[in-house]
Amino acid sequence: MSADDGAVIGATKILDHGPDKQCWNMAIVGDGYLETQLPRYHTDVDNFVDRFLNTPPFDSLSRGINIYRIDVVSVEEGADLPVECNVPGIYRRTYFDATFCSRGPGGQRYERLLTVNDSLVIDVVKRFVPLRRQVLAIVNSSKYGGSGGQRVATFSTHAQSAEIGIHEMGHSAFQLGDEYGGDGTGTPLGEPAQPNVTRNTNRATNKWRTLVAGTTPMPSACNAVCTASACVPPASPPPAGAVGTYEGGLYSECNIYRPLPSCYMRDYKPFCPVCSSVIERVLLPFQP
Repeated sequence: MSADDGAVIGATKILDHGPDKQCWNMAIVGDGYLETQLPRYHTDVDNFVDRFLNTPPFDSLSRGINIYRIDVVSVEEGADLPVECNVPGIYRRTYFDATFCSRGPGGQRYERLLTVNDSLVIDVVKRFVPLRRQVLAIVNSSKYGGSGGQRVATFSTHAQSAEIGIHEMGHSAFQLGDEYGGDGTGTPLGEPAQPNVTRNTNRATNKWRTLVAGTTPMPSACNAVCTASACVPPASPPPAGAVGTYEGGLYSECNIYRPLPSCYMRDYKPFCPVCSSVIERVLLPFQP
């Protein structure tokens, strides 16, 4: 970014549930929007906020949430797609340097991994929202992509924009792990730190054991595509919706388990009870 790549216009509090010192404050910025496209950016923000506020468990916790929209314009629209993922490379002059093809698990580049200059985003946000709890960046590109950084969750304006944003916020705001599998690149060797993925199928010591019924088998399901697993299939499958340990998660198909077959952290289905309980623990202290 340089002074010639765009400008910060201002901020608007679009959801006000009280003083910032008493609320969980979210700030949203945009990147890759031309000045003439600010109305589109406002619509993109409104669409995300609408989906967010109607997604459980956020729908029942919204009275403790404030949301700010920060208007930022760029000289060019879109985001970079570096030559490592696209020949020829595509480069755009945007205020926060949005780029696809960022490095992810295992240090590999992923075409869909969309990031921004987090430090610059935080510098801008703290001018308007010093008591921020969550920062999101919406990038003006219809290409599918996003990321859940430690400080900023980033997502594109793809048709699934709102779902991507909520998923990525699960990482950055609540430290939830991805529940989809893969070839194991980026999967930790030991017990994952994230509260919704585990290697432990022991019902007495599993991290979400209080949500597992005594009749639910552990492991609850093994991954049929895994040929190198220690998972022992249950004699009979658990009933639908039973929290347990289902094989596959955190970029590995084998020996990593998630609480339910589907969740927002896997395939944009409703948050599982484990993820919901984590979100509730964070947001309940801010409820009036």
